[in-house]
Amino acid sequence: MHSVPSRPFSQRAFLATLTFCASVFAACGDPKPPPTPDPPVVTLTVPQPNTAAPSLTVRVIVAGCDSVAQVDIYDRDTFLKTVPYTSGSMDFELASTEIKYTRGLAVNLSLNARATCSDGRTNVSQPQAATFLPVTKVVKDPDPNGQVVTDFFIAEGSGANVAFIGCGNPTTGTGTLFRVDSAGEVRNSVTLGIPCNATTVITSINPVSGKRWVWTPGSGAVAVDSNFTISGRTSPTYFLVHLSVMANGDALVRDRYTVSRLKHANAGGTFQWTYKGAVLGPISPPQEKGQQVLVPYVAQLEFSQVPQVIVAYLDANGTSQELQPVQEKKIFAYNGELDAPPVTAFSPDGSTLYVAFLLANNQSKVQACSTDLEGCEGAAFKWSSDTFPVPLNFLMPFSAGSKLAAIGTQRVWFLDSTNGIITNKNRTSVDASGQLRISQVQLGQATSPEFYLLNAPNVDGALPVEIVAVDSAEKGELFRYEVSSSLSCSVDDSGRLWMRVGNNLVQALPLSDYRAVRP
Repeated sequence: MHSVPSRPFSQRAFLATLTFCASVFAACGDPKPPPTPDPPVVTLTVPQPNTAAPSLTVRVIVAGCDSVAQVDIYDRDTFLKTVPYTSGSMDFELASTEIKYTRGLAVNLSLNARATCSDGRTNVSQPQAATFLPVTKVVKDPDPNGQVVTDFFIAEGSGANVAFIGCGNPTTGTGTLFRVDSAGEVRNSVTLGIPCNATTVITSINPVSGKRWVWTPGSGAVAVDSNFTISGRTSPTYFLVHLSVMANGDALVRDRYTVSRLKHANAGGTFQWTYKGAVLGPISPPQEKGQQVLVPYVAQLEFSQVPQVIVAYLDANGTSQELQPVQEKKIFAYNGELDAPPVTAFSPDGSTLYVAFLLANNQSKVQACSTDLEGCEGAAFKWSSDTFPVPLNFLMPFSAGSKLAAIGTQRVWFLDSTNGIITNKNRTSVDASGQLRISQVQLGQATSPEFYLLNAPNVDGALPVEIVAVDSAEKGELFRYEVSSSLSCSVDDSGRLWMRVGNNLVQALPLSDYRAVRP
């Protein structure tokens, strides 16, 4: 008698058979491939992401390779160089010649590292932003918190003999003049007796007197020779508004209402002469012209409601404390208030008075008038500029008087002083960045066309944070560099630009080197 297995038993047997077969197939088939290794982890950082230096340091770390075959540095997708990376955290230098300047100067970089392991795995780091201005050298103070030069300074000499003159207030709080050599060592100092601040001006050594003037508006002026010996000064009670230097080294100083001649060897503060005829005060610095001194002022003449710009001619060698003009010339009648005169400036030889007057809708225009003739019509009229879309705050001749800078709050135009034509590249103004304001201007040597803007936040007492360099009006902006701390600059006797960037002193490359990469 045969028995038939129950149905559940049959199902279990079938499942066991399937399991057996599956295990047999697994044992007999190809093994599964090993998992693919992860790509390496690549990190690039820039220790000083905003730097003016001869080279830019980048730091690279590669993890996840048994050994690294190659690491390349890119700016976005532009290859810069291959670096000899081995292991761990390593620093590498990008030389100024290894960086591309297609986006201008100072160049804004977006750097990344591309690493390849010996087994072929590769990866790319996250991009790191950097701003780099290539320069010749950087001088640092041995004290990490020390500053090589004062906030504002002038450079004298050149090459190995260059030195830096600056006015500062040490712990005593007394204004002191310092001379620092190219290594940052203090070589000379003298207490001035006037305070130093952001408005202090230090003139170059006069070739006749061998002295320079250091002056602070509202405080006074001091004459100092090359050995840092004081020979002349204003009296303690004199309220100094402006100072300019005569050909022989004496100073033309003005307070609110008068102009005086101060000899460079007069330590008592008495004047050779004083002119008091400008009732409302001079409207711009006086100008030496031969044996005369020209003083511009405004007055409203009898029977006239229209204010006039008048130039008084003074005997430069007079001796009276009530000096009277040799002559006076009515140069320009303007529509405006007597106590709101137009902006004026003389040409370096005193033959021309430039007048910037305000038009409707905050527009302005510049007119050039002869100082040898009355009125600004006919033969006395030289030229009138195009209209500018902003008010002008200053007029400044430069490049041996061949150019005239028309300076607004944020914008600058360069005019040909012979005809008033705008010479900016594409007739476009050179501007401060964003909300910054033009706070100072640095010129090149007397006959050179360089022009530098120093721009600061619109806050009282704020130091400049941006420099804009122009090597030629016709070529336009050369480079623009902004920092988070502060900066200032000066030009040495060879025309080389020096900058204080934060606490460091920086020598820029020759401007021709910058222009070579920014045609």
